[in-house]
Amino acid sequence: MFWSKIWLFIVAAAAAIAITVALLLPRPAQRARVDEERQRLVVACDVVGIQMRDSARVQVDVAGAFARQPAVELALEKASAAESISEKDAKDARELAADTIAEVKGTRPDFAILIDARGRVVARAGIDEREYGDTIAGRWLVDDALAGYLRDDLWHADNRLWRVAASPVIKGPTYVGAVVVGNAITKEYAEGLMRPLGAKIAFYADGQNVAASSTITMDKVHDVHAKLAASGADPAADCKAQPFMGRSGKEEYTAVLARLPGEAETRGAFFTVFIERSRTLGLGATLDAVTKDDLSFSNFPWPLVALGFLAALGVGLALMILEADRPVRKLAADSVQLARAQIERLPEEQHRGRFGSIARSINIQIDKLAREARAARRDLDQLLGPGEGDGGGGGGGLGTLDLGGPVPARPEMSRPAPSAEFRFSDPLPAPDLDLSSSQPARVTAPPLPAGASGAIPRPPPPRPKPPLPGTSSAGTPPPAPMPSASNPQISPALVMAAPGGLSGLHELLTAEEPVPDVGSAEEEASFRAVFNEFVELKKRCGEPTAGLTYPKFSDKLRKNRDDLMAKPGCVGVKFSVYVKDGKAALKATPVKQA
Repeated sequence: MFWSKIWLFIVAAAAAIAITVALLLPRPAQRARVDEERQRLVVACDVVGIQMRDSARVQVDVAGAFARQPAVELALEKASAAESISEKDAKDARELAADTIAEVKGTRPDFAILIDARGRVVARAGIDEREYGDTIAGRWLVDDALAGYLRDDLWHADNRLWRVAASPVIKGPTYVGAVVVGNAITKEYAEGLMRPLGAKIAFYADGQNVAASSTITMDKVHDVHAKLAASGADPAADCKAQPFMGRSGKEEYTAVLARLPGEAETRGAFFTVFIERSRTLGLGATLDAVTKDDLSFSNFPWPLVALGFLAALGVGLALMILEADRPVRKLAADSVQLARAQIERLPEEQHRGRFGSIARSINIQIDKLAREARAARRDLDQLLGPGEGDGGGGGGGLGTLDLGGPVPARPEMSRPAPSAEFRFSDPLPAPDLDLSSSQPARVTAPPLPAGASGAIPRPPPPRPKPPLPGTSSAGTPPPAPMPSASNPQISPALVMAAPGGLSGLHELLTAEEPVPDVGSAEEEASFRAVFNEFVELKKRCGEPTAGLTYPKFSDKLRKNRDDLMAKPGCVGVKFSVYVKDGKAALKATPVKQA
C-alpha cells in the first residue's frame, strides 16, 4: 500500500494547494482593486482641479474681453469722475453689461459687475440688479483688478460658491475701473465635472453642502477637513492624501477631500470626490462574479482539466488494483482452500505487507489449535483409554472422541439355555404332600420333559421394591409360606430347583438387584440417537459394526462429558458424528457459558 499512500498524499497535497490558491487569489485582487479605486479617486480629484483652473482661465478671458468694450470704458470713466452714481447711469450701465453678456460665445457668465476706479458698484447684471453704488473694494479679486491684474477667485455668498474672474478697465493710460464676471457652482456643473470620471463630487462651505452631483451625504467629511486644515499641509497636495471611508446610510464610500483655494478657503470651502466602495472579494464573491463567457472553451482550458482528472483517476485505480484488490482476492482464494482442507496453512511468502501479517496470524492460530487438539486427545486417551480400532490416536480435534473400529462385545455370563418348552406361566401339577407323617414333607416334582436340563436358570433380580406387608422394621422377611393346596402360585418345580427348599426360593425371589447408573430419559434418548447415527455412518463408510454395543458407547460418552464439564466455563457438551479419513468418528463440543 506504499505507492497508494504516496499517491493519495500527492493528490491531497495538490487539492490543498488548489484550495489555498483559490482562497488566497481574491486577496491580491482585492488589494489591487482598492489601489485602483484610490488611484481613480486621486485622478478624479486632480481632474476637478484642472477643470476648475481651465474654467477660471476662460472666465478671465471673458472678463478681459468685457473690459475692452469702448462703451464699458466710457461708462466707467464717467462714473469714476462723478461724486455719486445716478440711477440713470446705473440703469444704462446695467443694460450695457447685459448686452455684453449676451454677446459672449461659449459659456456665458451668470453675472457681471461694473466697478469704477473708487471701487463702487456702478451696475450689476444677472444678480442683485437693483443694487448699485455700494463699495466692494477690499476683496482680493477687486483690489488686484483695480491695481491692473487679471485674476480669478472663489466667492461664497448667499450659501453658494461662485467662480469669479476680474479684469481691469483701462482708457488710455488711466485705470477707470474693473469688470467682474462669475458663474455659480451648481449641480449641473458638478455633474459635468464627474461625467467622464464615473465618480461623485460634493462642494462644501461654512460646514454646509452647497452643491453636489448627487444627493448623497456622507459622514466623517467635516472631521477629515478639520484634521486636514489643522495639519498645515499644502492644499495643492490634498488630492494625494490617503483616501478615507465614509458612510451614507448602509452604503460605504471611498473618498478623497481637497480644499478650495482663494477667498473661499477662509470660509472653509472644499470639495470631496467619492465612489461606492467595492465589495470585499473572496472565494464566494469571486464565484458569483463568474460569467458564462468565463467558462467557455475559448477562455477556460477544459481539455487540460479533463486530462489531468483522468490521469489522476487512472493512476489511483491502478495502484488500488495492484496493492489492494489483487492481494485481497489472493488471500480470499487461499482462505477458501484452507476452509476446504485443500491446504493446511496459508502461504505467507505469497502475501506481502499487511496481508502477509494476516496470513501469519491465521497460521499462528492454526498451530495453536493443533497443539490444543493434540493435548486434548492425549487427555481423552488417558481418561477413556484407546478403544479398539482407534489406532491409538483417535479424534480429529479438541474434544473429539473417535469410536471408529470394531467394539468388542461385553462379556456375558455363560448360562444354559432353558428348554424350549419351559415357561414360567406353564401350570404344573400340584405335588403330593403327606401331611400325616411326622417326617418332613417331601415334595415330589413331576418328571421333567425329555431333553430338558435339570438346572433351572435363575431369573434376573428385580428392582428395589418397598417392604412386603408383614415385614418387620428391621427388614427381616417373614417366614416363607409353605406350599399348600391353597397357595398354588409357587411351582413345585421351583421349590425343587431352589437351593434350600422354600426358604431358598424366597431369598431368590426377594433378592435386590444393584441399581445401574443411568442418566435421565432425555440424556438416554440423546445418547441413543447419537449411537444410531454413529452406527449408520459406519455402515455408509463400509466399516464393520459387529461388537459395537450401546452400553460401551454410552459409557464412553458419559466419561467424556464428565471430563469436559469439569473444565471452567463449560455448561454442557454436544456430541456429533463425522467422517475422518474415510472412517466414522465422534466429536464432543464443549458449550461455553454465555
